[in-house]
Amino acid sequence: MKNERLFCLAIALGLISSLAHADKADREKPIQITANTGSMDQLRGITVWEGDVVVVQGTLIVHADKVTVTKDAQGNQTLISTGRVVTFRQRADGKSSDGKEQWIDGQANRVDYTSINHTAILTGNARVKKGEDLVIGDVIIYNTETQIYQSRGGAPNTANKGRVTAILQPQKSASDSSGTKP
Repeated sequence: MKNERLFCLAIALGLISSLAHADKADREKPIQITANTGSMDQLRGITVWEGDVVVVQGTLIVHADKVTVTKDAQGNQTLISTGRVVTFRQRADGKSSDGKEQWIDGQANRVDYTSINHTAILTGNARVKKGEDLVIGDVIIYNTETQIYQSRGGAPNTANKGRVTAILQPQKSASDSSGTKP
């Protein structure tokens, strides 16, 4: 039972690592989960971790109040992370234009990931930051295969007043990174 639980969790948490097109090497790393409680219903295919949940796999770190993983008969998995604030951080594949490592940071009140359509949905005060680029909205939908983002602002009376915000940094040229002026 313990090995089956770890196997189910390894598959489910592997989904998290694809959440933001991040460091592919992380998928090969062991997964460590800590929480105040954990349970598994093998017949229904549901695993639940609660209370200060921390998931670590390579450079990926996820913090949530509760993480629920479900698996259907076809092996498709859904991962739901909830909390006052669910956060994740992972090193991105490749380097920035100035040769530095880039990190992907995200947060929301809820993060849902579905393996069948490779979609991550960040809901409630959602934000995703890669390097210095930032997207903020009430809902951010990200397809991990196509790398296409969609964002919605939410109701007009929310903190972002129903709007979506994106802050995109200009590309630096080779002369900008060397410190010389044209």
